[in-house]
This record gives sequence, structure tokens and C-alpha cells, in this order.
Amino acid sequence: MTKASIGPTSRIADNAVVPNDIKDEIEQFTRDGFLGPIKLYEPEEAEELIRQIRIRNFDGSKALYQNSVNYDRHFDIPELSRHINHPTIVKYLAAILGPDILSWRTEWFPKFPGAKATEWHQVRDYSYANGTPQLEPTESDWNAFIDITVWTTFTPATKDTACMRFVKGSHRHRIFDEHQPTSAGRSDDYDVAHAETGFFGYDFSDFKIDSDWEPAPEDVVELEMNPGEAVIFTASCVHGSLPNNTERETRFAIAGRYVPTHVRVYPNQDSFTAHGASFDLADYGSVLVSGENQYTHNRIRSENNHGEPFSF
Repeated sequence: MTKASIGPTSRIADNAVVPNDIKDEIEQFTRDGFLGPIKLYEPEEAEELIRQIRIRNFDGSKALYQNSVNYDRHFDIPELSRHINHPTIVKYLAAILGPDILSWRTEWFPKFPGAKATEWHQVRDYSYANGTPQLEPTESDWNAFIDITVWTTFTPATKDTACMRFVKGSHRHRIFDEHQPTSAGRSDDYDVAHAETGFFGYDFSDFKIDSDWEPAPEDVVELEMNPGEAVIFTASCVHGSLPNNTERETRFAIAGRYVPTHVRVYPNQDSFTAHGASFDLADYGSVLVSGENQYTHNRIRSENNHGEPFSF
């Protein structure tokens, strides 16, 4: 088995304050690159939430982007407008990123019956999508705890229904380099409906620093979760999902992505492309979910597209 190269230093923010009741979990996070599951909603709450979200999903008239990719639906689905500010989410994030936090993206992750596994991947600045970084820190060097994902499942996430899986400690190594050239997922004839990989047509094997790398079996964690639970992880931790081997069960999850306010989001970009779609950033803005924003490099949105303030 090939050893991965050493990557960025893994440390929480200097101004992060860790409450005593989650101290052990934050220590686990710094060691493993992920923590969870943590409970956000009762199962019946999660069931009702996903029912409402799915109903509202059919009306995209107020969606931020007019394409088939469900990015940033917190701007037009009120349940998601509130979800990104959930106080438990903010509590954990502040213990990792410090008090001043932006929500910069949400993504909808359904895994339909028969869906393929999502391959191992590791992301830092999201340049895998089109070759251009979508995040850029300004007050610190890159480390593994600048971009944090909160992945919440609203249906059972089991080994049969495509639960997530992680490689413990992989955030301390550079295993994938998303700046390496690739055509997979970026070509003009991209068609996600006929993608040959489980990661939206992108082939992360193109980004392996060592083409022979495979995770040690003892480091792999397949994380089963109940409806209403979340896992918090750094995208620098190698992760993926199992396939959905069921015939009738769809796994529905929402990923919220967060950064400290000093990070520039979509630096010098008016639009971007990803997953075969174009995204016009004219009405985009990050959402301040905690603390203060003392920077001018990001546009901030305080209301969703219904004129409702972002609050839980």
C-alpha cells in the first residue's frame, strides 16, 4: 500500500472556543477529519421537512440558478433557509472555524435506487469542477479546517441506501490534487444523466497524486445515520458513499458548506461552471450564520428570494 504525501497542517481556528460538552467530539474531528452522527431533528421532523422540501423543489421560479443542478436552494426553499442556521450546526462550526462564519453553498444529494457509489475524493478549493478555485483564504494559509461540510440526511442512510464513508486521518495528507489537468466532467458534451462515474461524471482517479493509492481497510468508516442526523467533515478528508442497492428507497441528504469570513468565495468570478451547468453569480451572496463580517471581499445576502431573513 502506497503512503500518501504529507499535506496541510490540521488545526482549528486560533479564535475558536470549544464548549466542554463537545470537547471530545472536536478532538475526534481534529484527529479523524469528521465527527458524527449528531442529532439535529427528530425522525418525524426530518420526514416532514424532506416532504416539504421535495414539494417546493418542483417550483424553481425563485431558484437562484435556472439549471438542473440543485445548488443553493436555501435561497428559495424556506426550510433550507432556516436549516443552514441551525443552532447545533453553528455551535459545532464555531468550535472549529471560530465565531465569524459564512454559509457559501448548499447542495442536494439524492441517491436513487440503483445509484452508483460515489468514488473516493478529496477537495480543498473546489477547482476540480472547472480548473478555477472557488475558495481562497486571505488571513491564513490553507489548512484542512477552512472549508467545512455539514451533511444532513432526512431519510435512513444505511449501507444498503448509500451511507457516507470516510478515510480516518486522510485530511493530514495530500492524496488527490484537484489542480491536475482532466477532461472528465468538464467537456462540452458533458451529460450527467449518462455519467460513467458516481461523482457526476468527474473521475477523481485523474487527481490521484499516487495512482496506486488505496485506503487502508482499518481506516475506512462507513457511517450509517438516522433521519435528522448530520455528519460534519472537512472536504480535505477523503470521502465518498456506498451505492444504493435498494429497489425502492431513495436517500435524501442536504450538504451545507461553510467557511470563515476571511475566505474569498468565487474570487474574481461573475459565473462558474460545474456538473455540466452554468451558474450566474449576479444575485448570489454568502450568508452570515454567526458572528460578524469585517471584510468587503464577499457579497452578503441577509434575505432569501422570498424576502425572508435568514434565521433559524
